[in-house]
Amino acid sequence: MSHALPTPLNLPPAGKNETRPMDDTLPLSIENETIFPVPEARRHGNAWSLFKVWVGANQNVMAVMTGLLYPGICHLSLGWSLLAILTGNIVGGVFMALHAAQGPHLGIPQMQQTRGQFGSTGSLLIIAVIIIMYVGFTTTFFAIGREEARSLFGSGFGQLPIWGTVLVTALLCMIGHDLIERFIAGFIPVASLAFLLVGLAYLDLAQGHLAQAIWATPALHDFLKALSLGVLWQIAYAPYVSDYTRYLPSSTGERTAFVVCLAGSVLGTAYPMVIGAFIGSTGFNGSMYDAVRPWGTILPAVLFLVVMISTLVSCTMQIYCAALSSLTFLQTFRQNWHPTGRARGMAALILLLICALITEMLSGDVLTILDNVIALLLAVLSPWTAINLVDYYLIRHGHYDMESLFRRDGGIYGTANRPALSCYALGVLVQIPFLSNGLYTGRIAHMLDGIDLSWILGIFVPGAFYWAWSRTRPCKR
Repeated sequence: MSHALPTPLNLPPAGKNETRPMDDTLPLSIENETIFPVPEARRHGNAWSLFKVWVGANQNVMAVMTGLLYPGICHLSLGWSLLAILTGNIVGGVFMALHAAQGPHLGIPQMQQTRGQFGSTGSLLIIAVIIIMYVGFTTTFFAIGREEARSLFGSGFGQLPIWGTVLVTALLCMIGHDLIERFIAGFIPVASLAFLLVGLAYLDLAQGHLAQAIWATPALHDFLKALSLGVLWQIAYAPYVSDYTRYLPSSTGERTAFVVCLAGSVLGTAYPMVIGAFIGSTGFNGSMYDAVRPWGTILPAVLFLVVMISTLVSCTMQIYCAALSSLTFLQTFRQNWHPTGRARGMAALILLLICALITEMLSGDVLTILDNVIALLLAVLSPWTAINLVDYYLIRHGHYDMESLFRRDGGIYGTANRPALSCYALGVLVQIPFLSNGLYTGRIAHMLDGIDLSWILGIFVPGAFYWAWSRTRPCKR
């Protein structure tokens, strides 16, 4: 996978202190790199630090709640839930980790690199969709935090969890990458222990009797629906996974970044999802707080604190990348604008306020909201993933003209790559008859008894068409 690093021409400096040492013991400071290439002298970290980021990123309550969907909505027994969780996350993780491998090589955020496939203004559609995705996920996390607070303290708790999350997330995003990375890594043992204790509490309540047989054979469409949950969970990281690998030294290599990111994300996701699937299989109707309350009166409050911190981790990852994507969007219209850490902080704060206001108006069952968001995101993320990976690995082999990626006219990539946009639109449209979720079921999906095959077509159809188109014209690098 290794290729020579691209050489940017006449790009603005990312800040001062060009001789920053590359180690993990640096004092924390406000990050000034935003959407421009991270100089080699300021890169740091290694495979172990990347592994911890993606384990920690997935130690959140949303992963536990997604695990609940396997026995609850997909009607799988515990054994088949485990198989679906591992298989789906590995399949989706391969695509996600291929994006992660681009970070050490290019040193820029993923959405900035997307200009190389879609053009300077053509990429705006993709960037806007991705920003909406970030806002949707963050809003869901806010809603989960609020509902968890009400579950433990009652409905009078109000919107305080939302605004508390806004303040802390804004601070983390303003300081930037290094603090976020350490915050995520430090949370791993806390979350892992807390989720394990919750699982043990449910095991005690179940008294060895699960609501379903462990290996009861599911219907095919139920298993495929469950499989898609893990696939999409990982693909949802694809638009921003390289935002967190761009600080790794280029010597890390694409192969190492791929393997470590895949292992960290799959293991980090599978653990809380399996806990959630087990919880859903016990048949216990109480909340997590009810489950741990017999073990000690203080444990529900401690668990709630862990849940809120997990939402902080997830919201911070979403908003940090949403801010970078927003700066990429705006810089398209202001070629000479060099956004700094202050601009990133302001963008993060504005996005957080939007998410908070939306959440205040949001109502309904959180699990239903989560299921529908996951299902709909498949249709818009899969085609972009396919086009980006085909372009990077099969067409350009990692070689991009950095200066063109920052020009208003798109340089050698132009303003709008119509074939790429057409392939993207085709990738979305071809999925419609195969979609099956709480909001819409396509005709073919209905004929297949609700089996959702949309993500397969959303990846392979636009990818194949984009590759075929590229064979008919010379590649501009």
